[in-house]
Amino acid sequence: MTKKILRTCLLGLVAILLLTTLIHSEGVLASDPLPDTQVLIVHYVDRDQSADLANRYDVVEVDSDTQTVKIFSNQVTRDALAAEGFSWTVDRAYTALINTEVKPLAGQTTGIPGYPCYRTLTEIYASADTLAAQYPDLVELLDIGDSWEKTQNQLAGWDMEVLVLTNRNNPSVPKSDAFFMSGIHAREWAPPELNLRLAEYLLENYETDADIQWLLDYNRVHLVLSTNPDGRVQDEANTSVLWRKNTNNNYCGGTSSRGADLNRNYPYQWQFISGECGETYSGPTAGSEPETVAITNYVLSIFPDQKGPNPSDPVFEMTATGMFIDLHSYSELVLWPWGYTYGTAPNDASLRVMSYKFAYYNDYAPQKSTELYPTTGSTDDWAYGELGVPGFCFEVGLTFHQSCSVFENEINPDNQQALLRAIKIARKPYRLTYGPEVTNLSVSPNPVFPGESLLVNYTANDTLYSSHEGGILSQNIISIKYSIDKPSWIAGSGW
Repeated sequence: MTKKILRTCLLGLVAILLLTTLIHSEGVLASDPLPDTQVLIVHYVDRDQSADLANRYDVVEVDSDTQTVKIFSNQVTRDALAAEGFSWTVDRAYTALINTEVKPLAGQTTGIPGYPCYRTLTEIYASADTLAAQYPDLVELLDIGDSWEKTQNQLAGWDMEVLVLTNRNNPSVPKSDAFFMSGIHAREWAPPELNLRLAEYLLENYETDADIQWLLDYNRVHLVLSTNPDGRVQDEANTSVLWRKNTNNNYCGGTSSRGADLNRNYPYQWQFISGECGETYSGPTAGSEPETVAITNYVLSIFPDQKGPNPSDPVFEMTATGMFIDLHSYSELVLWPWGYTYGTAPNDASLRVMSYKFAYYNDYAPQKSTELYPTTGSTDDWAYGELGVPGFCFEVGLTFHQSCSVFENEINPDNQQALLRAIKIARKPYRLTYGPEVTNLSVSPNPVFPGESLLVNYTANDTLYSSHEGGILSQNIISIKYSIDKPSWIAGSGW
């Protein structure tokens, strides 16, 4: 858990402990009824027990300082926990929040009811269509497969779509690739909107911002706005505001607990997680879900294989290329591989540096994935383990349905800068991540006319990151390279 969450939660936890009694599943007073869906605060004794809880229950928060997890529960969950000897308190404020009916604000005509900053799935797809039509020289909209519902009925479900942003008029220019996906868990509303806002920012500023222009001239940015569209429809419809999985009817008897957890279904270090009705059900086999197949096939088509077959095989950092980020919510974390083991990845040092530098922008806590809890069959482990592409998970915000004020003022602007940094280093991420932060850039005179001298002013600082959250070692800056009109690695750049 991050320091921000800890600060906001400690007072709430104290209040809960004062206002509630320690209860098991049957201990609810008739005069103080609780809804069936409750948020439980459960104590764990060590990291192995925390991992076991996260594997079998819907763990939504982990606080390593107090050694507690928060679990979304129903009566079946509480009966199971009680049978195992667990006790808990109920987070009444959070329980009330997730049981509050979502209603439109006065005069609201677009967006999710009560949350106008988040476009509905239909509006997300319409926005992607609009961008493709409005910016034909910069956008290609690709259909890479079908959601599970559409595999069953072509008149239902959704296409799996990718927005590819790049200058389409310079196909001979060498380009790097950055892939950002969002919405793999349906109840996480901020990530798809964040991804879509990034697309709009890049396109709207291409003609006026030189930095954005070179990003799209020399990179391809691949955005999958919704990687679980069927589940998102369920969540929006208030069938369950806690919907996490896809909607595969073959699991859990077609009930409201059906589906597979797509972020336990990726074909790298996959492990069978039983219990079809559980929120972390892995699917019967690795890559069993059509949404997973669509994403993995597409990612395999855009990145070269840069890693040996064994987990211990390192990536050759001097030449490796690409960037992979899976946007989730919540907890304000930047997570790097491995997630399936407490051991470190062979390129752990560079993955750590990248995470710390992303965290410099969004002010999140950078940590190896297993510091939260172990996961198997996850997207970022697959991207790094299968292809050697640095893979990360951003856990944005402090709740699944974050308020619009927090999204507009914190989540979007802060993470946008982190994502822009990810695009900038996608050409050689393991090497370029070690560069300093360059700020206060200016030229004089401005504008500069032919024949005039040009003075470039800047500040290069490699200590900003090393002071963040305990830090990474800073380096001496040996030289600074600049180029005119073209990046320095392009012939004729004149650096």
